[in-house]
Amino acid sequence: MALAGCTNAPPLPAPQIIYVGCPAVTSCPIPASSPATNGDLSSDVRNLEAALVACGLQVEAVKQCQEEHRVKTRSTAKSLN
Repeated sequence: MALAGCTNAPPLPAPQIIYVGCPAVTSCPIPASSPATNGDLSSDVRNLEAALVACGLQVEAVKQCQEEHRVKTRSTAKSLN
């Protein structure tokens, strides 16, 4: 029995599912180094720089993913309020 003057509330929208799927982080190994000549040293420096760039790109990808998730979470929270 409903009270006089009361109406049924509209149904709530279905909850929004948010998938947090940031890339997995892998280790960033530093290449071994044992240069015997200046040419070897130059090669080792290039290998180290390449390894650091690869590691940095991985960190940036995860950071960007987390920031995007944070923005989506904030906008979802605001729409629920």
